Amino acid sequence: MPGPWEPFGPTRRLDPPSAGDAPAAPAVPAAPGAPAPVPEAATPAAMPREPARRLAVITCMDARIDPLRVLGLSLGDAAVLRNAGATVSDDVLRSLHAAATLLGVRRAVLIGHTDCAGHDSDAAAAAALADGARRIRGAMPEGFGVDALIYDVATGTLTPV
Repeated sequence: MPGPWEPFGPTRRLDPPSAGDAPAAPAVPAAPGAPAPVPEAATPAAMPREPARRLAVITCMDARIDPLRVLGLSLGDAAVLRNAGATVSDDVLRSLHAAATLLGVRRAVLIGHTDCAGHDSDAAAAAALADGARRIRGAMPEGFGVDALIYDVATGTLTPV
């Protein structure tokens, strides 16, 4: 196949281009407020596999949500699980159980959001979060904490459910 496969537009290249590649796109400056580059000592290979804050974040797959940034966390602080609508499915419960038993996770933060394509309304999203928090409390060991929050995509605020 000639040239790089880039179905979503040009991407940053990690390796030097070969003779047959298209010219590289000009470097894009970092947006104001963009996270700083990860220091060399904090590369994924240098981090322990256990989340530093013993936290799991369950959120929607919506591209407008950066769960670590929203919660003021950094790479390595939390395990992040994403799915459509931040739904607490059996798969999410299985992953939380693995995170608790294998990685020492002791708390989950469930983050839904306004204007979610996975729910008919913001009220439905909030109701699904409340139900998800209830499912987590019923499935996880005694002492495992759960918080449910709605992220407002227009204002960037978090509100407890």
